[in-house]
Amino acid sequence: MKKSPIMMMLCIVFASCQKNDVASPGSDSPKPAANVESITVTTESALKSAISAAKAGDIITVSGTIKLTSTLQLLNSGTSTSKINFTGGVLDCSGISSGWGVKCNGSYWNITNMTIKNAPDCGLVFQYGGYNYVYNVTTSGNHDSGLQIYNQSHHNNISYCKSNDNYDTQNGGENADGFACKLSAGAGNLFDHCTANHNSDDGWDLYGQPYTVKITNCTATNNGYGGSGDGNGFKLGSSGQNVPHTATNCTSSYNLASGYDGNGNTGHITITGSTGTGNGKTLFYRLY
Repeated sequence: MKKSPIMMMLCIVFASCQKNDVASPGSDSPKPAANVESITVTTESALKSAISAAKAGDIITVSGTIKLTSTLQLLNSGTSTSKINFTGGVLDCSGISSGWGVKCNGSYWNITNMTIKNAPDCGLVFQYGGYNYVYNVTTSGNHDSGLQIYNQSHHNNISYCKSNDNYDTQNGGENADGFACKLSAGAGNLFDHCTANHNSDDGWDLYGQPYTVKITNCTATNNGYGGSGDGNGFKLGSSGQNVPHTATNCTSSYNLASGYDGNGNTGHITITGSTGTGNGKTLFYRLY
């Protein structure tokens, strides 16, 4: 049966409309994130290659345990809407001769669900950059602080992390805190639902930190077991400073020294809903 001219014209118009529904290259229509990589790595060389090439939206997953022989450096940055995702596994830093285990100088990283252990210095350090999110990361057995933020690094959110058994053998335990945000870190750093247990110095150390740090729902226990460690649950600043740090709904118990120590910081430190017991010196000390 032959189609009438009117029917043929309608078919042509319909086909044209169907074709125009597909976004053309360079158009403003949403496109799939074709360049985003999802990579699983099992060796140090593959891990470092993936990290050095990382871009916004990538997912880098560690499978099993990778033994590092040099510091893993996170130097690239994601974006506010598309972070770089680094997750899973265990990073054993015992093969590193000196230095940190993992250093992050980039911004907009999600670091989640992993263990970083046995570094000859700090386990995980945020040195520059900001807007990084750390979730369910354990730092243990490192020879300085487990996780440290300093030197301008800002707006980092550390949540549901654990830091334990960090001990600096070279100094008799004087410097290895569970968590440290000190020595000129930037603004906007937050710790939430984190636990520091059995570290040789303090659970948290904010020594020399010029901007307010918020600590919420965190727990510090049994810190100060090193011969030279101070052993405070939460050390909230240092002498000569006037910085209003906050500790909200925290618990500090069985630490060698005090539960919460202002350490000479004359800023109005706000302790709200925070408790503790069994500390060697007292619960609240030098708070203004």
